Amino acid sequence: MLLTQLEYFVALAREAHFGRAAAACFVSPSTLSEAVRKLEVELGVPLVRRGHAYEGLTAEGELALPWARRVVADQAALTEELSAARGKLTGTARIGTIPSGIAAATQVVSALTEAHPLVRSTVRTGLSSENVVAGLRAFEMDAGIIHPSAADGLDLVAAALPDATSVVVASPGMFDEALDAVTGSMLASVQVGLLAPGMRARQLGDEAWRDAGLEVRPAAEADSIEALLGLVGSGMWAVVVPESSVATRHQDPSIHVLPLADPPISTPLAVVRLAAKPVPALMRALDDAARAVVARPRPSSPPS
Repeated sequence: MLLTQLEYFVALAREAHFGRAAAACFVSPSTLSEAVRKLEVELGVPLVRRGHAYEGLTAEGELALPWARRVVADQAALTEELSAARGKLTGTARIGTIPSGIAAATQVVSALTEAHPLVRSTVRTGLSSENVVAGLRAFEMDAGIIHPSAADGLDLVAAALPDATSVVVASPGMFDEALDAVTGSMLASVQVGLLAPGMRARQLGDEAWRDAGLEVRPAAEADSIEALLGLVGSGMWAVVVPESSVATRHQDPSIHVLPLADPPISTPLAVVRLAAKPVPALMRALDDAARAVVARPRPSSPPS
């Protein structure tokens, strides 16, 4: 059994398509397909259901997949450990984040890159906390930014990050320029865009408004902050997003950024990873980067 066979099998399960899996592994579809067939012969069971195209994993394939992912992840961790021992950590840090954690994720990436310039980072956004945790357990991510309540297992290690405070971003002219803050009752009477119901930040907002006796009904919902901000530029919209997502745009004339009050809303954040032993070098580096982010003084919000 070759490691490349396991890598190709994991890629095929992830991409659910022979062509895309082959492209991700930088080989031809026929090379990838033949390697997976050889793996099936060695294991003595079919792993993949084939027709004219990929049709999914067999029951045996589903059983084999977590083990294959673990072997591939352990090989990557070994390579990273040896590079760290030489004083030059290499590898790819795969980070997933909920929308409210995008700024925290970029700060972790910056701290990681500053300490380890040879490490490459990828960030997946628009995920729910549950998506991130599932990605960690499938060895598809190395760390995630989530709501702490989703770190619900002994197989996870979580560390608190600064909360993400929500603000209102509105089209110019929608609210009085002299207004100090937008209240929940104001949002209930205008065209508003919110994150999708499955996002924890949205759920926290709904809970806060409900506790205040308010019902804020969105005219639009999205699973990304970028989509919500796009609404503001297309008409008379008010959207609720993390303050960090517009921290550099308070003086942008195309938007009007205002604090959210009565009730204020913030989302607790945590950085989470698998509780591996021994802790791989890349995960130790991510832990250090997260601690560096927490230790940094938080900038005060500029006036709207």
